[in-house]
Amino acid sequence: MNRSLKTAIGLGTAALALVAGALPASSAPLAHPVLTDAEIAALTPADQAKLLNPLRELANAADSAGRSGEAGIYSGIELDANTHTVTIYLTDPGQKQKFLAAAKKVDPEIDTGLARIKQGKNTRQAMHAARDRLLQARGQLDAGIESVTVPPDGSALHLGVKDVASARRKLASQPDPTRAATFGAAVETVVEPAVGGSDMSRLRDTPAWIAGAALTNTSWTSGYACTSGVPTRRKSDNRSYLITAAHCFSDGNSVYTGWEGGGRNYIGQVTARANLWDAIAVDTTNTGVTAGREWDGPVNNSFTLALTSSAYSYNGDYVCQDGYSSGVVCNIKVVNQDKYWTGSNGVDHRGVEGTQVNGSTAIRGGDSGGLVFSITGSTRQARGINSWGGGSTIRWTEVIDIYNTWGLQLAP
Repeated sequence: MNRSLKTAIGLGTAALALVAGALPASSAPLAHPVLTDAEIAALTPADQAKLLNPLRELANAADSAGRSGEAGIYSGIELDANTHTVTIYLTDPGQKQKFLAAAKKVDPEIDTGLARIKQGKNTRQAMHAARDRLLQARGQLDAGIESVTVPPDGSALHLGVKDVASARRKLASQPDPTRAATFGAAVETVVEPAVGGSDMSRLRDTPAWIAGAALTNTSWTSGYACTSGVPTRRKSDNRSYLITAAHCFSDGNSVYTGWEGGGRNYIGQVTARANLWDAIAVDTTNTGVTAGREWDGPVNNSFTLALTSSAYSYNGDYVCQDGYSSGVVCNIKVVNQDKYWTGSNGVDHRGVEGTQVNGSTAIRGGDSGGLVFSITGSTRQARGINSWGGGSTIRWTEVIDIYNTWGLQLAP
């Protein structure tokens, strides 16, 4: 069951006074006191919109002009909500009035008084061409380039690499691919450490399919319904199945990730059910393999950790659960290791009961199907999938029973 959570953002009296002064009808710079990032973050969504919308409108129009008729002088743009201005970088700042007039043609309602013109080094057009040539040549360069960033001031391409020293040596020993007769001198490159990450979102996950991701079915148009539990493989043929709670989806349902950015990703179809263990198997054969990992940490700052083993739970042990609504909740003590119960849908289940020892909420709506695990150093041990809860009490069914029912094992 999905649970919609809303965060109320408060604002102190002093900050409210700043906002009131920061949003007059006039756009004169002195009418907008400098706000810190913390003060902007503390604004209500409505007040943030009042602050940012004029800047967004100006930026949209200026960028549109810069991408078309003014491409020959346009480097880029950035909003500065702190000072309530928009910085526009031009390779020829002397053409400020011509550029702003072009932006006004795009949107006559913009407030050009919010614009600040600064010197740009290279045009956006030149930077993109240099970036594309660099990416085309990276195989020959063998410099381990993970990312290329184009800054709005057109100053240099920023290359994210795993090994900075090695990349610098290799780049220095090769012809510079950023140089082209069309744009004259080469564009400078800055080599810096790549930021760790992956092409996944906990809300809108991508293969390989793992534990702790948000799930929806064909009838959902937003948010999420449940959580992915155990990534498994069938022993007989290594076929991939993602396990979640049986009460979440019907037989034959198509299962998707949660919604994000106006869309979601298809995972697979429900092909097997074991009501005793409150478990269904989602066949992911046509979308990607499963992998022995789980989304860990709070929902808004998640990372993945390896799942390396599976085991039953026994009274007195401590476990954690990993539902999408709650993130990771730990300090759950096993108090009944062999329990039958009837679910809210009238179906009987067998599993384990635990209590969050601090009296905190152990499980929330939307956590159903999520992984129950124990901490094993830097990795995790699978124990079961979330099924039922209330307050500090939680019940889960056990992964080994699920494995044995369908001839499965934890995905590598």
